[in-house]
Amino acid sequence: AAMADTSRPVFVFVPGAWHLPEAFDAIRGLMAQRGLETEAVTLTSVGAEPPTKGLHSDIAHVHSVLQRLADEGRQIVVIVHSYGGLVGAGAVEGLEYARRAQNGQKGGVIMLVYMTAFVVPKGKSLKDMLGGQWLPWMKFNVRSSTPTASASRH
Repeated sequence: AAMADTSRPVFVFVPGAWHLPEAFDAIRGLMAQRGLETEAVTLTSVGAEPPTKGLHSDIAHVHSVLQRLADEGRQIVVIVHSYGGLVGAGAVEGLEYARRAQNGQKGGVIMLVYMTAFVVPKGKSLKDMLGGQWLPWMKFNVRSSTPTASASRH
């Protein structure tokens, strides 16, 4: 593999709930053709039946990916989709480029791009933003405290 051009940002894609990172393969291929480096994260919450991982686990995992890149001195653009907006907003905390620079550290997140993603203010939940009710196609598992998509509607 060719050495990464560390003078250019790396683009990190965070998928939505129930999505695999392969959802970004087409755009990542086009970006690679233009010499842009990308990564796509696999969320820890995807695929487990019953769901055993959730938002906090996803945030910690994405944060670790971003931490590694920041510690390599990379400037990072985080691109989030759907539920990935919740994950990305939490994962970038403490890794902001300006904050790291103030502490004498190189690298960090320079931009958070919401691509048809949920934008939820700190301290609020997705349910709060939906008017206090889940959408009709969402089922809520009380035992695991997680919403799931109804197969008949999604």
